[in-house]
Amino acid sequence: MKKIRRIPIFVGGLLLILFARPNPPGVIVGIALIALGEILRIWAAGHLEKNETLTITGPYAYVKNPLYVGTILITGGFCILASNVYLLAAAMFAFCFHYIPYKKRVEGDRLKKKFGRPYEDYDQKVSEYLPRWTPYSEKKVPWRFSLFMENSEEGILLLNVIGILAVLSRPYWSAIF
Repeated sequence: MKKIRRIPIFVGGLLLILFARPNPPGVIVGIALIALGEILRIWAAGHLEKNETLTITGPYAYVKNPLYVGTILITGGFCILASNVYLLAAAMFAFCFHYIPYKKRVEGDRLKKKFGRPYEDYDQKVSEYLPRWTPYSEKKVPWRFSLFMENSEEGILLLNVIGILAVLSRPYWSAIF
């Protein structure tokens, strides 16, 4: 079932590349947003110990869903890079009105069951997507490469680099095919 849910993402990525029309301002803004989103995801992945501890360090001290915020920035960046506002609108609509409510319900219930009152306090005090000015916790835990790898963020990073190259090379495909 998990793989089936990825099909729309790959179809959207393929459509984005096929209809890409990158232009200089869009390239600069798009790559900046993709980089910012990926940096946030890398930071978050190096702190996240799924199902082990309630993660409240790193970016999780400021925002409850830094991986999703990073994904939103990356998605917006790719659509701007490709000059495709229609796909941007469709992706944001699907993400905001389907994926986010689904994941909030599933993850929220799971975290509440697993961590109880500490999660409920965190849930009340930390916003889903808008960062706090001050950290929720002063606890300092270093970023760990092992968690970055365990959370498979290297695959997302590679896909983003390949995606950028595919979108930027798209205008030259007609000379090849």
